[in-house]
Amino acid sequence: MKIDRLLSIIVYLLNHELVSARKLAERFGVSTRTIIRDMETIDLAGIPVISVQGPDGGYGIAGSYKMDRQLMSGDDLCHIVTALQSLSDSMGDREMDGTLEKMKGLLPSRESDLLDQRSERISIDLSLLGGDPRQKETFRLIRDALDANRLLKISYTSNKLENTSRIVEPLTVAFKWRSWYLYGWCRQREDYRLFRLSRIKEAEILPERFRRREKSFGEFIEGYEKEQGIPVCEVILEFSKEIRALVEEYYSPEEYREGAEGSLITTVRMPEDGWLYGFILSYGPHVTVLEPEHIRIKLASMARQISIKYK
Repeated sequence: MKIDRLLSIIVYLLNHELVSARKLAERFGVSTRTIIRDMETIDLAGIPVISVQGPDGGYGIAGSYKMDRQLMSGDDLCHIVTALQSLSDSMGDREMDGTLEKMKGLLPSRESDLLDQRSERISIDLSLLGGDPRQKETFRLIRDALDANRLLKISYTSNKLENTSRIVEPLTVAFKWRSWYLYGWCRQREDYRLFRLSRIKEAEILPERFRRREKSFGEFIEGYEKEQGIPVCEVILEFSKEIRALVEEYYSPEEYREGAEGSLITTVRMPEDGWLYGFILSYGPHVTVLEPEHIRIKLASMARQISIKYK
């Protein structure tokens, strides 16, 4: 939501002197034009935004401006600490551990004593996002390369199961379509690419530094469906009434409609790779692909091969 992004930008600028529009766009996954409009909105709201031109310039908030500490209650801080703890556990990120300690230090003493009790009320397990220890190590290496603007050499398995070696200028790590991806410039393909972290088998930081390219992750995603690479597919699924409860649990009422004989119909958008087919097959006979036709044909072929294997 826009209001969430605006509040996040304000807090970020309060903790930094000057930040370029490009860096803000990359951080919040939007275009630089959107950031410029956001800064105008923030300024109109009465928060004194300053703009400095030049290569070392950017946006900031006037030093005389102070934010009331009451903006963040004890409950707010406890919720943030709980979420950070979950992310830290799943990624094994040392810097996030430091951030977590700082956030705990902001808690009033009376709230700090109750943090353990509050953690029993809300527990978030994001361990699946981080994968196995090898993926955590890959994540750490990529973050180090990002921070130092150094080239990254990776051994990668494509969605066609082809093993390749790539030299990448890492730009962004993003959680998208239920998986972690590295967004960067591939020197072999001479183009922007997405690399799924779970398919990176080896990663090595190279000594050479690079100058960060202009195209943000947000700008890339806007036109991604028209790009070459992993195609994003829109699939219409009909779930049988036997698993209706599971569908209602997973999707919001706005995301599905009633079908025949108590079934539910929903539309999913995700990369057309092995994960998509595995996701559909996991529901066995309780799901039917209504569209597109080529997904139906591929699943029918896979089902025949499975049947032959177990005969």
